[in-house]
Amino acid sequence: MAKLYRAGIYTRLSTDDANNSAKAKSYIPSHESASIENQKLLLSKFVMLNGWIETKVYADDGYGGGNFNRPGFLEMLEDARNGVINLILVKDLSRLGRDYIEVGRYTDAVFPSLGCRFVSLLDGIDTASDENDMLHFRSLMNDYHLKDLSNKIKAVRYSKVKNGQFLGAYAPYGYRKSPADKHQLIVDEYSAGIVKRIYGLRLQKIGYGKIAGILNNDGILSPRGYWHSQYGKGKCKYSMLWMYATVKDILNNELYLGHLVQNHTGTLSYKDKTQIEKPRDEWVRHENAHESIVSPEVWNQVQEINRQAKEAHSHARKPVLSLFAGKLFCMDCGSPLNSGVTVRRNKNGEEKRHFRYSCSRHVQSGGSVCSRHTISELALKEILLQEIQAHAREIALDKAAVFAKLKHRMTLDDSGHQDLMRQELQHLEQRLKELERITADLYEDKVAGKISASAFAILMEKNEQECQHKKARRDELRTELTAIQEKILSISKWAEVVGKHIHLTELDRAAIDELIDRVEIGESVHVDGKRQQEVKVYYRFIGFAG
Repeated sequence: MAKLYRAGIYTRLSTDDANNSAKAKSYIPSHESASIENQKLLLSKFVMLNGWIETKVYADDGYGGGNFNRPGFLEMLEDARNGVINLILVKDLSRLGRDYIEVGRYTDAVFPSLGCRFVSLLDGIDTASDENDMLHFRSLMNDYHLKDLSNKIKAVRYSKVKNGQFLGAYAPYGYRKSPADKHQLIVDEYSAGIVKRIYGLRLQKIGYGKIAGILNNDGILSPRGYWHSQYGKGKCKYSMLWMYATVKDILNNELYLGHLVQNHTGTLSYKDKTQIEKPRDEWVRHENAHESIVSPEVWNQVQEINRQAKEAHSHARKPVLSLFAGKLFCMDCGSPLNSGVTVRRNKNGEEKRHFRYSCSRHVQSGGSVCSRHTISELALKEILLQEIQAHAREIALDKAAVFAKLKHRMTLDDSGHQDLMRQELQHLEQRLKELERITADLYEDKVAGKISASAFAILMEKNEQECQHKKARRDELRTELTAIQEKILSISKWAEVVGKHIHLTELDRAAIDELIDRVEIGESVHVDGKRQQEVKVYYRFIGFAG
């Protein structure tokens, strides 16, 4: 019995391919890729000639062969997992990818595990055939092409850097790219004025965070926000606010002295695009490459202030990891809370150090965004200890009641609805078995000549559509029921962990990691002369317990 193939056509064009095609010469509109269209046309004809069903076309225009995180490719994999397609067709192996290790993994392991046949038309590769000796050799050559291309691009970029050409995607704040030469920086009068102001404030020994706060309070757009207002389109996805780190970068960047330093970052390899810092001896430095914004005198004075501040910080007492590091978040803006140390002396002159936590966004913006949300470690320990002990006592007194309350909170107490889902799942499984039998009968009727080829195709298409719809609903129900069971199991795990801490008298880091995912801290308010502050604890396994 011939197998019915539902073909997924995959097409890809990288930016480099496009630059070498007619597209780069403006023979065709820039929004459409001739290569993509040619691939679709060629493969559609091949599908028709083989009597397969063209189910879907997937396209990734502008994605390199070394990157497998492409939207069209990922959509195709998801459809293969769900049974929408059972054959993947490409023009040649390089369209699938140029990393021979990853290509081999998909052709040898992933596609077969999904029940998917793979065909590369021009290479003559078909995983349904035993004659695929050239598959890995071709894949290796494609990988070599990717490496060679990467090396050539790096060589061209390095040559430009050595010649003192600016290669950044965006001009640094205070500058803009010259209209006559995009590799040359010229002063942007407005933003350069802000840079001078920042250096002036630093000369007054004002801290980075406080400078950020001054700029924010005066309504000055951040570097990203300013660039977007001048050159961007649509809504800006970046912060419009000045922050501590932005000010620090500007006050330590010799670009504003007129010097250009490049080639200080790179990637791990031509396959891994993770950014890394290069050794200083690989940096390329050009003095007086463009007009300076600050004078050497101002630069030197500011660097001395920066050095003194850094030295004073390094001489401070060595930092100690706070008890709640990484666990506390601002209830209003969602930012992590930073820890700080308050030092006090008792009557005997003994020094006592206490941790306090504050909203990092508020601190980094110089107090111009959000509010402090300050809480002491001692107070927080007491609050959490009391809550954990209360939950432990509840579990010890009436575990069933605690379960019922949490199931209600997590909307897991509707057993009638779950029974209906199980019944529907059972009916779907029965219907899918019937559809399998109907499919087998249709093949027999076609072979016996009881129905025509056209009638067979129509009935099979209808059968396949119903089958896919039923499978999708079946998978949806299975996922939902599994999620419910996992949540119920999570309640049991939480109760077990909390219950064993019924005699807990002191919070340490081990107990916090075992019990708590995160804690949200609200802003304190005064009611009838008393300080009140909301604290929400999100536990492991169940989240917020109420």
